[in-house]
Amino acid sequence: PKLAAKHRESNTAGIDIFSKFSAYIKNTKQQNNAALERGLTKALKKLDDYLNNPLPEEIDANTCGDEDKRSRRKFLDGDELTLADCNLLPKLHVVKIVAKKYRNYDFPAEMTGLWRYLKNAYARDEFTNTCAADQEIESAYADVAKRLSRS
Repeated sequence: PKLAAKHRESNTAGIDIFSKFSAYIKNTKQQNNAALERGLTKALKKLDDYLNNPLPEEIDANTCGDEDKRSRRKFLDGDELTLADCNLLPKLHVVKIVAKKYRNYDFPAEMTGLWRYLKNAYARDEFTNTCAADQEIESAYADVAKRLSRS
């Protein structure tokens, strides 16, 4: 199968999420936590916006109404997995597991494009069979995820 993305933007969608997550999870200063969390949320929102905006081939001249203008695609570049997804999805999975465990942070429910993307990924054996177990990921981050202190 052809794994290259057709749309250049698909290759860079979500590119800053992991760096924002790393800064957030490694932070030890309580006073910096809110700003770092906002940075992560903003990066996730950018991805959510990309996933909700229709690709050119999804736009039909006959569509009308807000709901029809939203993308329904399963993955970054359409309804099939591409290398862009193979790069981003494992990172997103780690962010989801670790941020919840060590910061009690959930991906915002209103990010419907992001949740649709994850749901479609988790429905694919290729993805779920290659993901580390949640406990394995949590253990791997036990020394990386820093406790917040007031100093």
